[in-house]
Amino acid sequence: MGRILAVDPLLTSPAWKLELQKKMNGTGNEIIYPESFEIDVLKHYLPETDAIVTVFSQVTREMISQATNLKVIVKPGAGIDNIDLKFATESRVMVCNVEGVRGQAVSEHVFLMILHISRHAWMRDAQEEWKHTLGVQLAKKKIGIVGLGNIGLHVAQIAKGFGMEIYVNTRTPDSSICKGIEIKFVSLETIFRISDFIVLSLPLVKETRGLICKETISLMKENCILVNVSRGEIVVTDDLYYGIKSGKIYGAGLDVTDPEPLPKNHPLWSLENVFISPHNSSRTPETQNLAIEKTCKNLTDALSGLMPLGLVNSEVFGEI
Repeated sequence: MGRILAVDPLLTSPAWKLELQKKMNGTGNEIIYPESFEIDVLKHYLPETDAIVTVFSQVTREMISQATNLKVIVKPGAGIDNIDLKFATESRVMVCNVEGVRGQAVSEHVFLMILHISRHAWMRDAQEEWKHTLGVQLAKKKIGIVGLGNIGLHVAQIAKGFGMEIYVNTRTPDSSICKGIEIKFVSLETIFRISDFIVLSLPLVKETRGLICKETISLMKENCILVNVSRGEIVVTDDLYYGIKSGKIYGAGLDVTDPEPLPKNHPLWSLENVFISPHNSSRTPETQNLAIEKTCKNLTDALSGLMPLGLVNSEVFGEI
């Protein structure tokens, strides 16, 4: 029997806990929920832990080194920047993610934010002001998508339906994955200079941390709207605030922030043309159920000696 340690308080919510227990029932594995999630508490569970499951909470070098029986770390999402992948690999611990589940839900949320800002929806209680305010039409506008993974591709598909001109910057441009969508692959600088809307859907790595800053904002088209559904650290938060406050760019939609959650006294909260959601753009019943199903499959396969489909560091398989 494998002991699976939940290290993220989000996993104790009914939506997660009930489904995880139901799907793991009968597998011979046990999910352990600690009384709290501070490292001083977790360290008592780690030595006897065979698997760790997390959502956003960090899985650090310290935690991995203390979990001497650890075989696998599993996350029900694509981004694994909260897991020390390098040390896990060095320690011959498998790391698994879940990809291809959340793109549709997140991309719909992207356009919720775009339309909210474009049509000044925060004015709904100011009837007279809203009556005389012109909205922004999406058709024929240029949308720049940075990162063409599952989310970016779904954003492109919806943008096509609005009749937008679609520009993409990605490390691996491949038109074959965009069948039926007219996409122009361009440089990052071109994205900044020509886009009416910029959508960030790229992973957080060393090269992308702080990508949106004072310098890159200065390149952006006047009245550009920025949407970030990737990671908060890709945007320098204070630089974004001053970019909007100065009128350089028109507004922003943020499902992620740096820090996260954004402190209640941060001035971004005072800007009506900034839409901030609590990193929940991917959470629908459909995505939740599929993510939990794939998470449990990764856990049971890894603990049974099978190669999980979501294995990120495949080089460690067979060394466990």
